[in-house]
Amino acid sequence: MDHNLATVTQVSRALGLSTRMLRYYEKLGLVQSRREEGYAYRLYDQEALARLRQIVLLRKLRLPLRDIQQILEDPSAQAAIRVFQRNIAGLDAEREALDTIRIILSELLAGLKEHHWLPAQKVLLDDQQLAGLTGLAGLAVEPPLSSPPNQQKERKTMDDLNRAEQNEGKLKNVRIVHLPAATVAAVHFIGPDPEDHAGRMIADFARENRLWEKESDLRQYGFNHPNPPPEGGEYGYEFWVTIPEDMEVPAPLEKKSFPGGTYAAHCIQMGNFHEWQWLFGWAYENEVWEIAGSGTPEDMYGCLEEHLNFHDHIQEAAEGEPQISQLDLLIPVKKKAKTE
Repeated sequence: MDHNLATVTQVSRALGLSTRMLRYYEKLGLVQSRREEGYAYRLYDQEALARLRQIVLLRKLRLPLRDIQQILEDPSAQAAIRVFQRNIAGLDAEREALDTIRIILSELLAGLKEHHWLPAQKVLLDDQQLAGLTGLAGLAVEPPLSSPPNQQKERKTMDDLNRAEQNEGKLKNVRIVHLPAATVAAVHFIGPDPEDHAGRMIADFARENRLWEKESDLRQYGFNHPNPPPEGGEYGYEFWVTIPEDMEVPAPLEKKSFPGGTYAAHCIQMGNFHEWQWLFGWAYENEVWEIAGSGTPEDMYGCLEEHLNFHDHIQEAAEGEPQISQLDLLIPVKKKAKTE
């Protein structure tokens, strides 16, 4: 093998990219790999490695892939200038929001220290300030006709705080959903590019049986099985597609029963798999829900990835795996036990 070429495992280790992300970058046309005769795995030349290093840098700068694609495909610097200006403006707004929160926390802390012998609720906010913060000013006691300058400043600060709360960066769009029990056809593959192999097999099965005509709520789920090892190398992926209960499936597919259940769901654009970490962070910190997975590390502890709108995508795809643009990341959850 040419020493100027790097294997998928070498690139994954050097750049901190999963093999799944590398494949997705190729599907988007951001980078190209090649195959050497007699060698089963994909390889990257020096040009591709330089391109990947650029992508890694831009991702660390929090640029979405659609913006990175525009930058790398533009023969001039105009796309990069537009993208950078837009993102700097967003960061400025985020910084302003954080500054507002810090200032108000500092002022409240100073007030608490100055009146440390009083209950906190007596110090933090008076009725008029609380009404301004919650938007219930109409229910508050009528303020004086002319408010003191310091009170006017405080009201403006409360407005700033409301805006800051809207810009706060924690994951907020987590939904609690119930997935119905279903009979599924399952495909499992371990080896190079397992999602591609298993995805093509499940897509061929769905098209051959025209499942969109038999299942009005046709759904596709997937999960690592087993997870990629930390040192790199082969791993597996399993796809499920819902089928009628009385339908038979040919080998190597298997017929399985999915019990359904309650899940915390977070929608992502294809490729943003780093948001799994955000969703787990939400689950660990949540005061109402807790993780209820009963699986093992080999099957992601019962977590799933639902490829959204599979019903429509499978009809549109002429061949191969449908190009899914959105996924739900799904963590099984249950309500925490109430403590007295």
